[in-house]
Amino acid sequence: MNKKRLHTLIIDFKQYAFILLAVSVFFYIGVVLPDQGKEDIYDIILMITTVIFLIGSFLCFKQSLNYKKQLEKQSEHN
Repeated sequence: MNKKRLHTLIIDFKQYAFILLAVSVFFYIGVVLPDQGKEDIYDIILMITTVIFLIGSFLCFKQSLNYKKQLEKQSEHN
């Protein structure tokens, strides 16, 4: 891949990661806020969704770092 494409992928995956992180925070806030008469299944679903989004965020950050390492290797060879 060329340098411009790698740089674009790095930025994209960082943005995906931050968005997933922000959305997971909102889901977690939905769990923490007290709500009278709310069934427990909703809290369980929100916590599972929060964990899934956090894992997705972590994977996007990891992929961004992989692309950054590839970019650095290309810069060393040129």
